[in-house]
Amino acid sequence: MLKKAAFALATAGAVVAATPASAAVVFVTTWEADQVPGGPAPGTFIIYNNPPTASVAGWTPETQIELQNNVAGAPAPAGGSVFAELDADANSAMSRIIAPGTYVLSYLYSPRPNVAFSSNNIDVTIDGANVSMIAGLGGPTTAWSTIVSSEFTVTGPGVLRFAAGGTSDSFGGYVDNITLTAVPEPGTWALFILGFGALGAAMRRRNVQVKNAKASLHFA
Repeated sequence: MLKKAAFALATAGAVVAATPASAAVVFVTTWEADQVPGGPAPGTFIIYNNPPTASVAGWTPETQIELQNNVAGAPAPAGGSVFAELDADANSAMSRIIAPGTYVLSYLYSPRPNVAFSSNNIDVTIDGANVSMIAGLGGPTTAWSTIVSSEFTVTGPGVLRFAAGGTSDSFGGYVDNITLTAVPEPGTWALFILGFGALGAAMRRRNVQVKNAKASLHFA
């Protein structure tokens, strides 16, 4: 199977060979109006309770998700106007199912302004196993950072979960622009390296044939 695939890549051309090897974005959660119609207007917030709201931008709230729009701190310069807090009335969490694969997760995080370190925790897990955990002391305004996980592999449908892990006091850390990216498996990279090698060999053979043809014309 590997040999057939490599030959197909060699004959199809470099553009076709390169495309499947690229990392692919599975989803990006921005919380903006295209993902959450009727979300918070500037200067307001909305708390989505479950029930009755079973899904917010593809995430299942475990009791609550609060979305803010320029209320207690400014959005991230790289984000939109809206971000999420998981300590609305009390600590909560949100989750979604992801398919088997190898991934990298990234997101924007800020501690809530003027809130203690112990109340700003965000824990991220897959099926209960830690992916990342972050907390920060809240300053006079939001202080956004980009958090990027190490690669992790899910062997079956897995539960990706973001949870407020600090003091349950209705004040907690913020998250935005949650991005899950699929990473090609090592075997996939090997397949495409073989494909490029076969393509290069075919091009070298063609160059030799052209040179030989020119030499024959020159000395005829």
